[in-house]
Amino acid sequence: MNTYKILILDLEDNPLTHVKELLRKHGYEVVQKLAGHICEETILKEMPHVILTNCFCDEKYKLELCDILKDNYYIKKIPVIVVFKELDIEDKKKLISMDIDDYISFPFEEIDLIFKIQNQAKLMDLQKQLTMSQKALEENLQIIKKQKRELERDLNLAAKIQEALIPKSFGDIPNCSFNCTFQPSGRVGGDIFDVFMLDDDNVGIYMLDVMGHGVASSMLAVILSETLILDVDRGSPLKRKTNGPPYYEIITPLEVVNYLNERFVFGRYSHYFTIFYMVLNVRTGMMKYVRAGHPTPLLVKGTGEILELDAYGTPVGFEFSEEYEEKTIYLDSGDHLIIYTDGLMEIKDKKGGPIELDGIIDCIQKDIDFASGHLIMGLNRLIREQTSLKDDLSIIEMRWARDI
Repeated sequence: MNTYKILILDLEDNPLTHVKELLRKHGYEVVQKLAGHICEETILKEMPHVILTNCFCDEKYKLELCDILKDNYYIKKIPVIVVFKELDIEDKKKLISMDIDDYISFPFEEIDLIFKIQNQAKLMDLQKQLTMSQKALEENLQIIKKQKRELERDLNLAAKIQEALIPKSFGDIPNCSFNCTFQPSGRVGGDIFDVFMLDDDNVGIYMLDVMGHGVASSMLAVILSETLILDVDRGSPLKRKTNGPPYYEIITPLEVVNYLNERFVFGRYSHYFTIFYMVLNVRTGMMKYVRAGHPTPLLVKGTGEILELDAYGTPVGFEFSEEYEEKTIYLDSGDHLIIYTDGLMEIKDKKGGPIELDGIIDCIQKDIDFASGHLIMGLNRLIREQTSLKDDLSIIEMRWARDI
C-alpha cells in the first residue's frame, strides 16, 4: 500500500484524536491541525493526499475553511472528507453545493472510513499523474511545434532546390519551340523533366515521375536529375566518349532506360518511377523514344489528327521488368508533341470526375490553333481551376518546324 499523508483539521473542543490513531494504525502518515490556526501556507506546506475535517459542523469555521480549501488552485485539487456526528438531507445538499468530495457520519465502521480515504487518495494520485501527463504533453507539443518549424524551413529549401532544377526556358534549340507546366501537389513532388542539346543536331528530352509525392519522392527525383546530367567526363548515361571522330556517341533511349533500371532498383530505394525519354534530330525530325510505364505522349499532326505514342515498358526499378521497347517515328513540320505525367489525368473536369486520357485529348482538340503555336492552354486553364491536386503534374509541349 502507498504511504498516503492525511491532514486532519478539527475543532478545539472536539478533536479527532481517535481517528488519527486509527489512521496511523493502518499505515497512513497523519498530521493534525486545529482549524483556528489553519491557513493556506500550512496546507501548501503539508500538501496531503486527503483532508479530513469536522469543522463543517461549526458555522464559525465552515465558510472560512471552505474559502481556503476551494479558492486556492493547488489546495482545491486535494480531496476533502467531512466528518459529521449527525447528517441530514439538508447537510448533504450543503456539502454538494460547496463541492465537498465525500462525507462520513458517526458512528461509522472503521473499514468504511479507510475505504473512503483510499478512494480519495487514489483519485489524488490519478489527478497528479494526469497533471504530469498534461505537462509532458505540453512540453512535447512545444517540441513538435519546433520540429514543425524546422520541417517547414527544410521543405521550403527542398522546394527551392527542386524548383531550381525545373527549367524555366530551354534556350535556343533549332526548329523547336516549347511550352511547359509544373505543379506539385504539395510543397515538393516527384515530377522532374529537362530538355537539352546532346550535340548540334540532336535534342534529348525526359520526363519522369517518382512514385508518390512528398520529400522522399522529391529527393529521388533530384538524384535522378543529377544522374541524367549531360557531363561526359562524369560518366553521363546520355552520352559517352569514343576514340574516333566526333569522339562521342549519343546513347540510345533504350540503353539509357536499361541503365536506370539497373541503377535504381526498388530494393535499394523503395521507390519506382516512370520515364519517357526521347532523342530528336532537330534537322530531320527523326525521333527515337522509350516509354517506361509513363503515360502515353500525344503527337498532334498538322492535320489535327492526334496519335498516341505507345511503346511497351514497365516502370523503372522492378527486377521483373521485361525488355523495353524503343520506337522510331518521323515528325512532320508543324507537329506538336505533348508529354505529361499521370497527375494530369487525375485533375477534375467540369462534372467533378478525373479527365483521364480522353479528357486530355478533348481539351487539346478544342485548342488546336496552329497560328498561336500552343495546344495546352485549355489544360492550363483547367489546372488553375483546381482547388487541390491529388498528384504532382507536369506538361511539356514541343512544336517542331523546319522554318523555326
